[in-house]
Amino acid sequence: MSVTRRKFGKTKDGEPVTLYTITNKMGNSVSIMDYGATVQSINIVDADGEVIDCCLGYNTVAEYEEHTDFMGACIGRVGNRIGGSSFSLNGQTYTLAANEGENHLHGGLKGFDKQMFKAKIDSDDTVTFGRISPDGEEGYPGEFMFIVSYTFDDCDNFVMNYTGWNNSETLDTIASITNHTYFNLSGEDAGSILDHTLELYASSFTEVDEHLIPTGKLLDVENTPFDFRKGKTLGQDINADHPQLKLAGGYDHNFCIDGDGMRPCCTLMSPKTRLKMYVSTDMPGVQIYTGNFISESEGKAGTDYHHYDGIAIETQFYPDALNHPEFPSPVLKPRKEYRYTTVYQFSADE
Repeated sequence: MSVTRRKFGKTKDGEPVTLYTITNKMGNSVSIMDYGATVQSINIVDADGEVIDCCLGYNTVAEYEEHTDFMGACIGRVGNRIGGSSFSLNGQTYTLAANEGENHLHGGLKGFDKQMFKAKIDSDDTVTFGRISPDGEEGYPGEFMFIVSYTFDDCDNFVMNYTGWNNSETLDTIASITNHTYFNLSGEDAGSILDHTLELYASSFTEVDEHLIPTGKLLDVENTPFDFRKGKTLGQDINADHPQLKLAGGYDHNFCIDGDGMRPCCTLMSPKTRLKMYVSTDMPGVQIYTGNFISESEGKAGTDYHHYDGIAIETQFYPDALNHPEFPSPVLKPRKEYRYTTVYQFSADE
């Protein structure tokens, strides 16, 4: 195991950006930069001995600053959408930055994805990134101190440990941190992921309106295109005549993961490389997003990205949870700790 670091350019404000690479004994590696605590590459050797970069991304900081696809980024203070860019907490209404029409998406105009983090190499397999989100940032109440630790071990487990603290003495805050890596297990330059098989352990999902904001209803996946419990390709039903798919142009929905505590969430597999990725988490939900709105831009290998070229598997609290008291609550009380974990394990089938 080893951790190396190298310069990765500068932000438009002149801040130097560093890329950290964790390499295990098999030669597989992950690279994360301190701009947005962003996963820039995941290199895994497949069963044929080929090195596959499994995540979409860019070669320069400027491209990450320019594009709004959130590629590989740590998302906070709250991931996903908040309807009307507002919520009420303890009798007070908080207005957030609106950055998707009238709604708030992925932490706002300058969420965690557009912030610099302080990085620390903790060990030969772990790098930790931290920042303090001040009271009022993007409209959120309370000072929130946050760290995310990325560990990549010799069993090809890519572990994301999210830890935060509400530093306020009196104010409640909310937190739902996720990661927005777009996975393509055939390679970041391989094109569509609609041939990938997804097995997802969720019996229900949150219905959304025309703005992709949850209505509050949980819909059963039984006999719908949203049933992945026995596994199927992402493309099998993506064009089905279902109103929820038409609203999103594909899958862009929160699934309610069966069970609780640390448990399996889903398995993704590429038929081309036979690489598999097993996801487990202790979060209540997961956003399955098939890259319906990926902007056409040049990726790391010089190939242009298009719609459906990557899938984001974003573990989370349900979207717009503060406006739906029946959903699991993302409220963090004063001086309380936030702690959740998601694991992405890679496997090369022979």
